Amino acid sequence: MAGPDQIEIPLFPLPNVVLYPGVLLPLHIFENRYRRMVNACIDENAPFGIVLFGPGDESPSSIRRVGVLVRINEIERLDDGRMNIIGEGEVRFRIARFTSGPPEWRAMVELLDDVPGESEAAITLGRSLGELYLEAYQKGMELSDEDPGQVTLPTSPMDLTFMVAYVLDMDMDAKQELLETTSTRERAELLIRYLKDATERLNEQLRLKRVTKVSRGNGDLGRPSSH
Repeated sequence: MAGPDQIEIPLFPLPNVVLYPGVLLPLHIFENRYRRMVNACIDENAPFGIVLFGPGDESPSSIRRVGVLVRINEIERLDDGRMNIIGEGEVRFRIARFTSGPPEWRAMVELLDDVPGESEAAITLGRSLGELYLEAYQKGMELSDEDPGQVTLPTSPMDLTFMVAYVLDMDMDAKQELLETTSTRERAELLIRYLKDATERLNEQLRLKRVTKVSRGNGDLGRPSSH
């Protein structure tokens, strides 16, 4: 029996994706079980849940208990029944119990949100996080000789932490830990520490790149002129 605040949803376990609310995710749907799931969600205008699993095969013990509800925004149907879709993360959930699976997983879930009452601290930390992220982003673009272009960050501290957590190159366990953290303040603090370390590494890589560039420029000393 479902609890008063529980809903039943189909699940889409993925081995290398931790999604966050507000993030768009393109997916190529080719397995029959997920074709059926996507078609049912479209017909019913209903979401599905993306959860991380692994290592190993899909099983109740390998599927993480916190994931994100996804709403299908766009769909491209291919001739052979496969589909390309774009889903948008809506809200986090925690699995209360599995109701079916495998191969077609379903579960009763409870929706999660951040704890209230952190607005002032979150705004201050969000400002610092945004500045650090832009600094690291620009250094990364410089390292790869790419144009950084114009970057627009979310204004909400909570949304900013979700966006930064998604795009940063972190291992899946670290991303999952951030997803499960129900405090904007704590999530921002964790990301700030990570970005400070990442910026130090980028600074060192840029220093080495510049030294190498100068060394190459000085490598051809030319031939001595003859008199």
